[in-house]
Amino acid sequence: MNLSTCYQLTEGVAIRPERFGGLVYSYHSRQLYFLHSHELADFVGGLSGEEPLAAALETFRSRRSLSPEAGDGLLRSLAALEKLGLVVAVGD
Repeated sequence: MNLSTCYQLTEGVAIRPERFGGLVYSYHSRQLYFLHSHELADFVGGLSGEEPLAAALETFRSRRSLSPEAGDGLLRSLAALEKLGLVVAVGD
């Protein structure tokens, strides 16, 4: 993940909060993906494509009082979602 790049959900992808974390649904492929935590679901769902990933992550971490290690976990999960085509860099 490029920390200076802005990211957002791919068009046609939606996140629904669930008791266990969240569900990601792609209307294009009709596939469903599970998110393992509420933090991840909230972070990914809040990516607007308007601020660099580093700033978005720092804002989210500070609002939630999360450790730097938690931020690393969010980045790893976000990278996996990008590989699946569920998250995209703005301008790509």
